[in-house]
Amino acid sequence: MRKVSTLIRWRSTWAGLSHLEQKPFFIDRLVVIAARNWPGLEGRTASLADILGESFVGLSTGHALQEHITRQAARLGGHLHIRIRVPGLDNVCRLVAQGAGIGIVPESAARGSARTLRSLRLTDDWATRQLNLCARRFDELTPQAKLLAAALV
Repeated sequence: MRKVSTLIRWRSTWAGLSHLEQKPFFIDRLVVIAARNWPGLEGRTASLADILGESFVGLSTGHALQEHITRQAARLGGHLHIRIRVPGLDNVCRLVAQGAGIGIVPESAARGSARTLRSLRLTDDWATRQLNLCARRFDELTPQAKLLAAALV
């Protein structure tokens, strides 16, 4: 019997796994989050270029989302000024709400802290990601994996 974990995965469109069968299951939008009283972030939207000079609360080195954001900053010829790195999105939201810096997180993570944060939609194309469920072959999945895939897509 094959292990489910080796057969079924999720990925975003930039991950480069085109050799796998893919089924879209979620649109992941990234937003900039800041404490309610954070100066200098006006309006409802921002681009990464607009905020590169800010201090960031980032995710741990090696975290896929953080690496994605870091690559985008490098493409602009800049880098993120990361004040502190933390292991999870909840930690990013908590520290940003306390004024430690700004952050970039999925919109769903920001919603959970909406009372203590304000969020601005990132206008960069890369900030809207299509998440896909991937498998070598969906028709070869175990019955349990097929049920999981059906529930997700």
